[in-house]
Amino acid sequence: MKNAMKPISMTVTILIALTVVSLQCTRSTSTSHHVAASDSTASSDSTAVQPAALPVVMLSYEQQQGKRLYSKYCTICHGDDGKGDGFNAYNLNPKPQDFTNKKYLNSLTDNQISLTINGGGGAVNKSPLMPSWGGRLNKRQIEYLVSYVRTFSQ
Repeated sequence: MKNAMKPISMTVTILIALTVVSLQCTRSTSTSHHVAASDSTASSDSTAVQPAALPVVMLSYEQQQGKRLYSKYCTICHGDDGKGDGFNAYNLNPKPQDFTNKKYLNSLTDNQISLTINGGGGAVNKSPLMPSWGGRLNKRQIEYLVSYVRTFSQ
């Protein structure tokens, strides 16, 4: 019986030794990572260049509604960011207007933008490729779009 217990005792001893070694390795690895992380923050200088935080743009209700309409009707040509680089812009000549061009957009009145959306490009001596949205959108929806389009040049 004494000889039968010897292999079990030896196995238990080996398992305990392996567990202790494994725990030591895990602890030293996590400690070294922790030290490295704390060293990097400790050495950071307040004069170091920090990444610029993007400004948070809060849209009014009208602008939010305009954004929804813009996504549905305008993005395909004018692009998500209003740069005139939408999916269909590749096929158009002349290219759709870039709404991020502050000088151009600020030279237009809200009424001029409304007339363009309502009657299409041809109604205001611009590209006849821009469709008229007056039959699909009501006056309030066009006002929402004008409000949102203005945000591209801010």
